[in-house]
Amino acid sequence: MIEDKEIKKQELKDRIINTSEIYTSEADAFETGTSDLGENTPRSRRKKNTEFFTAGRRVVILLLVLIGAVIIILTLQNRFKTYNKFKLKWIHELSEGSLVDYISLGNGFLKYSKDGAVYLKKNGKNVWVDSYEMSNPKTNKNGKYAIVFDVGSKKIVSYTKDGKVASIDTGLPILKAIVSKSGVVTALIEDAKSTYIMFYDNEGKELDISIKSKLSGDGFPTDIAISPDGTALLASFQYLKGSSMMGRVVFYDFSEIGKNMANRVVAGFDEEFVSSMVARVKYLDKINSVAIASDGLYFFSSKNIASPKLIKTIKAENDIEAVAFEGEKICVVYKNTSEKFNHTLYIYSKTGSVLLKKEFSGDFNHMDMQKGYIYMTKNDNAIIMNTSGVIKYSGSLDVNIHKIVKRGFLSGFTVLGDNDFRGIILK
Repeated sequence: MIEDKEIKKQELKDRIINTSEIYTSEADAFETGTSDLGENTPRSRRKKNTEFFTAGRRVVILLLVLIGAVIIILTLQNRFKTYNKFKLKWIHELSEGSLVDYISLGNGFLKYSKDGAVYLKKNGKNVWVDSYEMSNPKTNKNGKYAIVFDVGSKKIVSYTKDGKVASIDTGLPILKAIVSKSGVVTALIEDAKSTYIMFYDNEGKELDISIKSKLSGDGFPTDIAISPDGTALLASFQYLKGSSMMGRVVFYDFSEIGKNMANRVVAGFDEEFVSSMVARVKYLDKINSVAIASDGLYFFSSKNIASPKLIKTIKAENDIEAVAFEGEKICVVYKNTSEKFNHTLYIYSKTGSVLLKKEFSGDFNHMDMQKGYIYMTKNDNAIIMNTSGVIKYSGSLDVNIHKIVKRGFLSGFTVLGDNDFRGIILK
């Protein structure tokens, strides 16, 4: 029995693991980097994962920095680089039909003429066609709405990019018509003794609001503008005082504030326009507006709706040759009589601050400002300037130009001609 017990004790001793030897051998393995057990511990795996994600994050950050740097370089290059030639990339022939001009609408263009309107994609392909008959078609656009009206006649047609919205018969000859961002149409019409400002909703129904002005007393209206929300109207007049022609600017309000005002007039300015002609008026936003007269620019604020104020006057340094608007900015070109240049271009903010002054030479009879570019054209010649004052291109584009629009990120443009659309790249 005793021997058996001794034998069993010896067997148990042989089966016991010598942990100190294992620990020693594993420590040596860790020091030499050969331990399989160490590589698979949770702590080691977490460490490796952290290192992997940290490295990945660094790569992503580096790529973003490089992409940002490339974008900045390309943007600066695009802003200041000039070109002296162009390459024709594509051309799309338009379907036959008469043409007066184009206006931008939605993601395409509205081509209008005396016998109808066509909506075109950016590449010149037809989307829809609408027919009408007009003798002297003019247009106005605001937001998603555009109207075509017949000066001297009685027809107005309202459109969006999806097609015709309304057709209006004004009953009296039209002097001018405008549309608000909500689609409300305002028409300035006349008879032998008076002028009338009429309003129509976006379905073409006449609203129970009108303003009558007598030619013998109030004068002859030269322009009208409507506020973005459609609740206020700005009008300019010319009238005789003795033997002198005088200017006048009048603010009307159609909200509750102007309801109790005579003829809804909340403000009128006469003395500021002695012996000057007010040719244009425009709302730059819901508060700020401008009147462009023969002797300068007059900036107004309607922060107090019941009492608009003249906040700044900029006297014209010479004859005003052209005016264009984009959002809250105004571009004005004055005649320059120096030996080196024949034009001076200014861009003003909505409150009359000068954002850009640029002297340049060239010949043009039409000016447009869109998306950071100013286009001055005449026949086949174009002056393309950005709003930093850099003349990107000046010269012929080999087609009678009606409109130019920016296309693509760098030097691409689309030129709208008499019979085709052309994609060009400045080089």
